[in-house]
Amino acid sequence: MTNIKELVKVFDGELYDLCYQLVNDNENMEDIFQYACENLLAPPENKTIKIKSYFSPAEIDEYESVFRDSVSGMLSSTVKKCDYGFILPEDFYRTLWQGYQANFTTKKELAFAFYCTLIDAKIPYRYLGKPLNMDNEMYKELLEKNKSSIDKIKYISKTKFRQKTEKASLVLHCLDEIESYESKAVVLSRAFDLLSTRLTPENFDIDDFIRQIDKI
Repeated sequence: MTNIKELVKVFDGELYDLCYQLVNDNENMEDIFQYACENLLAPPENKTIKIKSYFSPAEIDEYESVFRDSVSGMLSSTVKKCDYGFILPEDFYRTLWQGYQANFTTKKELAFAFYCTLIDAKIPYRYLGKPLNMDNEMYKELLEKNKSSIDKIKYISKTKFRQKTEKASLVLHCLDEIESYESKAVVLSRAFDLLSTRLTPENFDIDDFIRQIDKI
C-alpha cells in the first residue's frame, strides 16, 4: 500500500495512465482500488513521480464510447445495492471491483473502469441509509396535507433578511414543525425537483433555494 499512498500525493501524468500502472503492477487490486477512490480526490500539487503514457487520446475516445456506459451502470447498480441493504457498505469497493473483473477482460479495460470510477461524482461512496420510496398516491396525499408548510416557506421567500442564516433557520423551523419523516421528505422533494434542473452544487445559493421553493 505504500506505493499507492506515495503516488496519490506526487504522481505527474494523466489519471487514466496512473490507473493502468496500478493495475499492471499489482495482482491484488481491491485494497488499492478502495484507497484510491477514498483518497485521490484532486490532482497532487507536488508532482515528482512521472507516470508513463499508456493510452493514446484516440484510445481514450474509443474506450469512452465502448465502455463508459457499462462502467456507469455497474457503479450505479452497486451504489443502489448498498443503499438498499443488499450489500454491506464496507463491501462496496470490493464488490464493485470484482464486478469489473468479471466484465472487463484486459488490463486496459480494467484501468479505464478504474479511471471512470475515480472521476464519478458518486465516489468516494458515502452510505446514507435506505432511501424513502413512495407511490404517487401517497406522495400527492402528503403534498396536500403539508400545503401549509410549503405556504410558510413561500412567505419566508418574500421577506427581507440581513443574513442568509436568518432565512435558512426559518425554513428549518418549518421543517421541524412537520411531524413525520415522510412529510418532511415530500416537502423537500418539491424544492429539489426545481433545484436539480436549475442549480448545481457550484452555484448553489440559499437565496436561490428559497426563490425556487416560492415557485412550487
